[in-house]
Amino acid sequence: MLPTRVPGAQLLLISRSLSDWVPGTRAEVSLRSSVAIGLDLAPSPRAERLAPRVVQPAPQPLCVAKSEFRRVVVDSVRYTGAVSHPSYQWIRSSAELAELEPAAAAAEWIALDTESNSMFVYRERVCLIQLSLAGTLYLIDPFLLDAGTDGLAPLAAAIANPEQPLYLHGGEYDVACLKRDYGLQFGGLFDTQQAASLVGLERTGYARLVEAFCDVSLPKGHTHYNWGKRPIDDKAIRYALDDVVYLPTVVTALQAVVADADLTDEVRVACEIVSAAPAHQPGYDPGRVWRLKGISSLGKGQLAVATALHRLRDELAAKADQPPARMIANPVIVNLARQAPTEADQLARCGLRGKPAARYGDRILAAIVEARANPPEVPERPIRPKKLPDVRDREDVLKNWRRGEAEQRGVSIQAVLPTRAIEQLAASPDQALEDIPWLGPARIARYGDTLRSLVAAS
Repeated sequence: MLPTRVPGAQLLLISRSLSDWVPGTRAEVSLRSSVAIGLDLAPSPRAERLAPRVVQPAPQPLCVAKSEFRRVVVDSVRYTGAVSHPSYQWIRSSAELAELEPAAAAAEWIALDTESNSMFVYRERVCLIQLSLAGTLYLIDPFLLDAGTDGLAPLAAAIANPEQPLYLHGGEYDVACLKRDYGLQFGGLFDTQQAASLVGLERTGYARLVEAFCDVSLPKGHTHYNWGKRPIDDKAIRYALDDVVYLPTVVTALQAVVADADLTDEVRVACEIVSAAPAHQPGYDPGRVWRLKGISSLGKGQLAVATALHRLRDELAAKADQPPARMIANPVIVNLARQAPTEADQLARCGLRGKPAARYGDRILAAIVEARANPPEVPERPIRPKKLPDVRDREDVLKNWRRGEAEQRGVSIQAVLPTRAIEQLAASPDQALEDIPWLGPARIARYGDTLRSLVAAS
């Protein structure tokens, strides 16, 4: 669905839960340009169901406290209804993808999403790419493209072009996967989840935003679908297409909200950080043993057993092409290391039962015996450096100030000052603000003198 140009503006009332927006009200809103806009919208069935709860708040600034209704003015956008059977084209060869290159380069905007199979294989990969080139929909099957990181080369220039709008939702994972598999770089990215979060919406998932701005409830039945399977189920295809069908409308709405809240630069900075997300690194990392819940409670000998079992699990998962955690769950590794069973009938009390116990029980028991007799080297435990008292004091001062400023402006605390920026300011109070990547020109212009005074005083 594409944004439809209409005169005037559309008023949405979005509650704290982001699920109760009600068209069908009349209001006059003063924009920062001092232009008053009034309009009537026909009520939808959802609005009628919610009618007893509708209130008529007095005119206020756009961004208000989270406990109140948030008034969102969206210029030139109107909800046009659910798209029942969107038309799309499959791209099932590198030759077909090459033919798409001119259209991608010329598109007014690109909406992008991907589906991967991390829950079903040892080493995940991108399994489906959903693409909207200014409203023309494509599904790309990566399995049928030329192998290697050049598989998406015909799209690389358009996706990397900073002048070409590229829409994603929660794009950090997509960016990391596409960098890993295809070496792509990202230019003019706009992430709707980042925008929604910064303007202060509490529920920023894609389905919530589509419900709020489009009055469409998206199905959730394919959240855990195996996208590596072929053929892809028809309902799964529709589920995947929805991720780009409604995205442009959500983008247009949020861009108006962001502009009215004077957060355009802050959102730009957040989206640049998403674009810079590092590629996912495949392969085994022995240091991940320290991420197991409860690992810190184990003694020296038990840590050696946990290390051996952690490595064994990875070897078994690679051979079976299964995610490691689906072979032997994380808590089971810790329990096995703590109790060190020596007999098969003792495995169940550690949580290893059924097929995993039958298939791998002997290997696990042998690994436990070997680790106790010849302890393997335990990876060095990552140590988070302790913060000095003056650093903690500066962080507290900055966080307290941030909270008050966010309440006054009616935006999220991250919109005022990202946590990573607070940490860097507190740790290096003499650092130039321009060298802190999470700030950006708008925050520096608005808060630069205040931030310097706060860190100097604490």
